Amino acid sequence: MAATSSTVAPTTPALAVSTDPTILSDGRPSDFTPGVWSALDKAMKSKPQLKPEVDKVLSYMRFQRSFEQWQSLEDARDAQQRHQLAQSLLNQMPDRLAKGEFSLSEALMMTTVLLSDLEPDEKKREQQVEEWGKKMAFAAPQPTDDAQVQAEQKKVEDLRILPGLLTEGPNPDPAKVQQALEERSRLSR
Repeated sequence: MAATSSTVAPTTPALAVSTDPTILSDGRPSDFTPGVWSALDKAMKSKPQLKPEVDKVLSYMRFQRSFEQWQSLEDARDAQQRHQLAQSLLNQMPDRLAKGEFSLSEALMMTTVLLSDLEPDEKKREQQVEEWGKKMAFAAPQPTDDAQVQAEQKKVEDLRILPGLLTEGPNPDPAKVQQALEERSRLSR
């Protein structure tokens, strides 16, 4: 579910979800490597209408890194930091589901895991999971048959192609990045 973070700056703040990266003199957000930013920037310069898709990809990748960071804090002594990050991630789930970043089943699974960290009482947690499930079902229209479920899952997977390309190595191919951005843009309509 989470993309690897081998090409992104490893020094993201603990609550990266709530902090904005610095924009460097070359226009690159401080939390992305020069190679990743160069490929995205070339695509935007070639086709400026792709900027909204680039913004979505950057946001998705930041969320994924924050989720990975939350997972890495499992054995940390600072439970408050872990809980703050879990709550921040949880609060974003309905919006991210509505954007098509996750399927409903993925969003519910992530929500359940986050709530397991936040609420130790099983009965309260089950009630919260149910409430969050209702919020998320309302956040995005849900498929009504198997064909729609499969089509929606394929769309979610297709939207993840670009973040995958950007995490494969330090210098993604700008042509492949632009092609993936154009496909994301088509799927987002």
